[in-house]
Amino acid sequence: MVLKIRINREQEVFDKLIKIGEDLKTTAEALRQLINALLVKDDDMKNSSLIKIKSLNEKISMTREELLSVIYSEAFLPDFKEAIVMLTQDLYRASASAKDAGRALTARRVDEKCLTTLKESLLSYISIILEASDKVVLMLSLLPKDIASALKVGKEVQMLERSGDEIKDMIITRLYDMEDSLHLITLLQTRDAIFFLDDILDSMESAVLSIEILYATLKS
Repeated sequence: MVLKIRINREQEVFDKLIKIGEDLKTTAEALRQLINALLVKDDDMKNSSLIKIKSLNEKISMTREELLSVIYSEAFLPDFKEAIVMLTQDLYRASASAKDAGRALTARRVDEKCLTTLKESLLSYISIILEASDKVVLMLSLLPKDIASALKVGKEVQMLERSGDEIKDMIITRLYDMEDSLHLITLLQTRDAIFFLDDILDSMESAVLSIEILYATLKS
């Protein structure tokens, strides 16, 4: 059985969720550009990518406020309202974590040896984040049509999050293996950036859980 959401005022809510998802995907792309810029020592690209990430975070914040205004001004069912608010906050946290990762990576010049050693793992990590953001957009676009199908895509997001955890653990291990040859600030800076990248995937996974709650609400 295909479970659909009845479309009326809800459509505006879902349109805004999709908009946030698309901007989150663009944020992930800008974050990959930033990492590539660090690897090739392109300061102009690095700075422009960071500016883009910050701008997108502000854009997502504004869309979030608009969405919450609709949610709280209309007579939605309480459980539906709560699930959508949770979902919106999850998506915003993913965006905020991307901004924090960008800031951590650009706060000071990262040691060249550190970047070279972690290069392949970092590129794999950001590729997983990009793929997950693409799945999030698809998941959100399916919400008003068929939540069960949206959750199937959500399961793929969860699998990507687990893959990201494996890469994160490998990067942290490699980072600590270099601790004797790295400046302490470089080690802490890089570790913070990796944890912020991990927060992006964690927030995307939380978004899936929020949709599971929404699905359970509509079934009951």
